[in-house]
Amino acid sequence: MKRPFLLGGIVLWLTLVALSPSGHALDFSEFVTRGYEGKAELEFNTPEDLLLGPNGEIIVADHKNNRIQILRPDGSFQRFITSSIDGKKLVNFGEDVARHQRRGAPPKPTATGKPEEKKPTLPPPGKGITWYQDGASSTVLLLKPVGLALDGQGRLWVSCAGAHRVYIFRFSDGKPLGEFSGQGRQPGLLDTPMDIDVRADGHFAIADSGNKRVQIFDPNGTPIRQIHYKEEFKKGLRDLAPRGVLWARNGSLIVSYPTFHQVTAWNLEGELLWRYGQLGDGKGELNQPSFLAWGPAGQILVADSGNHRFTLIDERGMLVRNFAVVRGTTPGRLLWPRGLALTAEEHLIIADSGNNRIHFFKPGRAFLMLREAQMLARSDQWDEAFTRIEQVLNLHPNNEEARGLMVNALHYFGDRAFQKADFTRAEEFFRRILIYRPNDETVPRKLDAIFWAENRDLIGKLIFGIIAVIAALILSWIVRTTFHKVVYGHP
Repeated sequence: MKRPFLLGGIVLWLTLVALSPSGHALDFSEFVTRGYEGKAELEFNTPEDLLLGPNGEIIVADHKNNRIQILRPDGSFQRFITSSIDGKKLVNFGEDVARHQRRGAPPKPTATGKPEEKKPTLPPPGKGITWYQDGASSTVLLLKPVGLALDGQGRLWVSCAGAHRVYIFRFSDGKPLGEFSGQGRQPGLLDTPMDIDVRADGHFAIADSGNKRVQIFDPNGTPIRQIHYKEEFKKGLRDLAPRGVLWARNGSLIVSYPTFHQVTAWNLEGELLWRYGQLGDGKGELNQPSFLAWGPAGQILVADSGNHRFTLIDERGMLVRNFAVVRGTTPGRLLWPRGLALTAEEHLIIADSGNNRIHFFKPGRAFLMLREAQMLARSDQWDEAFTRIEQVLNLHPNNEEARGLMVNALHYFGDRAFQKADFTRAEEFFRRILIYRPNDETVPRKLDAIFWAENRDLIGKLIFGIIAVIAALILSWIVRTTFHKVVYGHP
């Protein structure tokens, strides 16, 4: 009787562990900020995209400062990647460009008598990727950098909305390696490019915002596909301008469209796979989504910029959770969040664009204890896990993950006590389950099993006594019948 019961119990709690929250829910109850508005180190002006380097570096497109700023994993300043003219780096973009222009021909007077303002000269548009030759001078003008991507060869790709180009750098030292495209409407040319993402096989996608299309290129920079997303407006069908792009692991491309408040997925043939969102701040709603990043377990983090929050969806376009963050300027509040990245420790780093800073959201103490308890439970170390689960519930009594894990633990301990014939303790564990899960259908069956197991000796004696009484009555009847038949000659 004990073995089948225990076996069924083990199967049950293993099933409960499998069906309980998978441990991929996120928690961001602690936060710190880094940076201020300005032009110096660790100062920003409208930071846009953000991603992590190979050693945990934080790479930020410092948009209106016309530079890339790289921080260490702890948020301290490491270095800049800046523009360069004839191979010489520009420390202060505006002043250095003006100084470079003054070395040329004197400015021509205009009708107002003031010198004509010169703009920095960009190379003419080219076809495919132009790789710089070693030793040759190059001009790199990081005009309004927006999107960032790292490829498998340690190269940093930067899309510049002001230059209508993509520049490629060696990330380790910031050396310019090449450039791509130029302004235009033809396939392969760009107009105000926003985000960029490079796939593992070298194909890359660009949100060609000014041309209201997404362009996909092969590793050589040859255009192979244009994706147009059209929606019905009062004046008919119109193309939507894309903002963020992210290659999914299944080969599809995920794109955000802020003007239509949607995130979509496309296959390489340009067919729409799914779409998520409509204008609003509730479930299934977005407000001007911008950048995209990978969350846990293949889920997708969306910078819900107009709602000043971030959202987690899965690869099928289904809502996992909205992370409500209050709009504001104090730490822990966001204003037009843009680029975001999740570290291996599940720290979320966000370019808090409206506040000109970088925000670090970290798991709280209760969340870390719960994660540790989940890891211990998966390795069948329930005694160690139990203490941590209790601590989490003391801090957050209504934490659903902790309550579910506590139910699993109580099932385990109750089954173990039953196996040891400690029926009082087993009943205590099973009844305690009803505190956390009042409608648990297995508890009544287990309590019934405890009753029968606990009272089996008494029940056995009672049954034996009943059988004995019945046997005695039958024997008495047989004796009496036989006696009457022998003595009186009739039954």
